[in-house]
Amino acid sequence: MAIAQTGDLNERIQIVSKGKSSTDEYGDPIPGENKIIYTKLFAMERTQKADEIAGNLEVLRDQVQFIIRHRRRTEPLITSDMTLIHLIKPQNKEYRIKTVDYDTQYGEWDVIICERTGQV
Repeated sequence: MAIAQTGDLNERIQIVSKGKSSTDEYGDPIPGENKIIYTKLFAMERTQKADEIAGNLEVLRDQVQFIIRHRRRTEPLITSDMTLIHLIKPQNKEYRIKTVDYDTQYGEWDVIICERTGQV
């Protein structure tokens, strides 16, 4: 059984590479420029079940999985140094990407495992 169907991908996400911050001549922080890797991807949000996490409720509350179509080799890789933005109303949610489980066997679905960081 497939982990998703095309019609299940009803959430929109963005993948952003955070720019490195620096400091100016006065020592004030200068935020780096963010680069949008994927402007809009359709995804399915899937929270982990309690039996998937060994009794750690804090992790269960803040961890989310997003299922997307498999990325081709010609498309940019999604890595753990990127941020996922869940585009929902009224306020977008930001997640730190922990890992990406690429479907190398069937090439259908990739799973992005994230941790909630804050609001955008």
